[in-house]
Amino acid sequence: MKVFPLIRRKWSNEHIMAGVFFVLILYHIPQWVHSSFEILVFLLMVAESLVIDSIMNHFRYHRMWCCVSAAVTAAMLSAMTYGIPLWGRMAGVAAALLVGKHIWGGTGRNLINPALSGLLLLALLFDMPYPYFTESYLLIPAAIFSLPFLRMRPFAGIGLILGMMSALLLNGDFTLTKLLSYGVFFWGCLVITDPVTVTAHPVVGAVAGFLAGISSLYYFPVQIAIVISILTVNLFSAATESIYKRNTRLLKHKRALRKIVPYPGDKAHVIDLTGEKGNRFTAASEIKEKYINAMNNRQYRCNVSESKRVELSMDSILERIRDNDVFGRGGAAFPTYDKIIAVKEAEVPQKYLIINGAECDPGLIHDRWLIRNQWDLIMKGIVLLNHCVGFTTVYLAVKDVSDLQIPKDITVHKIKDYYPAGAEKILITEVLKIQVGPEKIPADLGILVLNVQTVYSLYEAVIHNKTMNSRFLTVADLRSKRAHVVKVKLGMRLSEVMDAVFPDSVNVFAGGGVMQAYLAEEDAVVDKRVNFIATSVYPNYKESPQCSKCAVCSSNCPVCLKVYMIVDLVDRGLSYKTGKYHADECIGCGSCSYSCMAGRDLAAKVFTAKSELKKKA
Repeated sequence: MKVFPLIRRKWSNEHIMAGVFFVLILYHIPQWVHSSFEILVFLLMVAESLVIDSIMNHFRYHRMWCCVSAAVTAAMLSAMTYGIPLWGRMAGVAAALLVGKHIWGGTGRNLINPALSGLLLLALLFDMPYPYFTESYLLIPAAIFSLPFLRMRPFAGIGLILGMMSALLLNGDFTLTKLLSYGVFFWGCLVITDPVTVTAHPVVGAVAGFLAGISSLYYFPVQIAIVISILTVNLFSAATESIYKRNTRLLKHKRALRKIVPYPGDKAHVIDLTGEKGNRFTAASEIKEKYINAMNNRQYRCNVSESKRVELSMDSILERIRDNDVFGRGGAAFPTYDKIIAVKEAEVPQKYLIINGAECDPGLIHDRWLIRNQWDLIMKGIVLLNHCVGFTTVYLAVKDVSDLQIPKDITVHKIKDYYPAGAEKILITEVLKIQVGPEKIPADLGILVLNVQTVYSLYEAVIHNKTMNSRFLTVADLRSKRAHVVKVKLGMRLSEVMDAVFPDSVNVFAGGGVMQAYLAEEDAVVDKRVNFIATSVYPNYKESPQCSKCAVCSSNCPVCLKVYMIVDLVDRGLSYKTGKYHADECIGCGSCSYSCMAGRDLAAKVFTAKSELKKKA
């Protein structure tokens, strides 16, 4: 079953390359002011690059595929080869694409910057201008608009800029016109920031960039020095990437994903599709409009009076948890009984219970509703758990602590708003400041993490002796950004649930949330892992081979995997080799697919690798 995020980031490689192309046009302005013929030369070089790239991609992928990066390569060469005969510049473009790019295997596989490989050839054949740009204040806009592209490889880019500036200072040549003519911002923002050819490792990139910058202008101030310096950094970067098997944590940042469906309010009703007696929910038969807009202010309360409270022994509690099939409601569906027993038997001095109410997926709302409307029953579930284990501390981990009325003996821990804050081991690190390695099981360390709804279900299973064949979930229409908390029976058809809440829906998706969804078959049912049902447009992932090694997928990976390296091996049919990049540690959050600049469903590729490694184990 193919699982993927239903949402994707808007920016892509094509957008960035188009931005670079625009800035490169600005670098041509002094040439075009001097000679209008240069405009025709520029257009011819760009057209040649697109034709060559299309033909080569046709041979490689058996379809016409033209990359904006090819036009960027031609534009770079055009800006730096003013005065060279047209035939020579055309030859430089051909060499750049054939030798610098396609001989290595195409986009994302080249070890050296294509434009620099073509420039190196021209520097050997012709008397190149030096500096590469004419001293002109008309280059100021180009330099300013170059700066945003530092974000691609900031450490290498800033290192190169500082290195070149240091050289100009040492030479007594530090002026604005010199900064522009030597292309300090051109090389530092548009060339050495090429993600395909330059390492993302901060220290390595910064040192290599600085050495390239200062050596090219101070130690070897000749025409070809900057070209050779950056090409050397390219090769050194390739060697570095082969050494490091996982992403550095210095690059890792936490991505906040805004809720894509608004929370309807703490007093919002629950749509009850179970038909169970005693529930004070709005029944499906009461839904009159296509989209629900009537709000029921009544809160759900269990109709078992305090006088009917059952005193149970620890063994009886555990027996009912096991026999009534209480399972994890956060998406993993792991048997709760097994987790409790593991924590109970753990030989550690302190034991902790973490109630997971983070609800980090941007499409879920039902956990927040449960905390604010069913807390009295959740609290009773906590009491039952504590009776079985005896926890040192009980934590409630939530993002929004407003309006919560939690007893003092429960520690409320506010989680920062990022995804996937609710993943078990990440949550443990956030709350307890304990790193749980991939080979360790939290329960063996005396740590029990349970979803809010799991604790609620535990209460029902123990006190009511009720088999857990129903659950709360979020049902959403992502097109209109509406969502409702719905109680359903396990085994109900997904289409039946969707038709009851949002009639006439097309494309029904289900799964753990917006970030982990699949396109449901007509006869698909609500199983233990379904946390979310939605109607939406298909996200249209591309099966594109055009990875630029931007490493955004890796920097967004919560377990620091080198996702693009794993995917490359999968694409080459070498999934069994992904163990060296720790593909088996993937938690399946979908962050890589969401953030991929090439629009690829990377999570599916990593899942393939993980499955292959499991078979091999």
